[in-house]
Amino acid sequence: MHIATTHSQVLPSRAMSRREPRNPVIADIMRVVADEFRMTVAEMMAPSRGHEVWKPRVAAMYYARLLTDCSLPELGRCFGGRSHTTVLRAFRACRNMIERDEAWAVRMDRLLAVMVDQIILPRA
Repeated sequence: MHIATTHSQVLPSRAMSRREPRNPVIADIMRVVADEFRMTVAEMMAPSRGHEVWKPRVAAMYYARLLTDCSLPELGRCFGGRSHTTVLRAFRACRNMIERDEAWAVRMDRLLAVMVDQIILPRA
């Protein structure tokens, strides 16, 4: 028996793959960061460069690099097709903010604690 399927039924659309990273740990990191900043993952991944979107995205890239073994190009793909240099700049920018801004450092510590509880320990 032959079942006809369309191309869209077999392969996910490009738009869909841009919305949800294939790496579940990165998806969890994005969710935790978006929750902390009271936004959706889709809002955080928007192409905007405004601080209300840029800072959460930088935080998510920072923790994705720290907590996964993904390469910079892989992370760039997970974060909406961004380049590896964008991920590297985001990582360095977040690290610099942690070193210079006490409020940001506290927020990042809180995020890490949530990630350990929700992402890392449940999988151990």
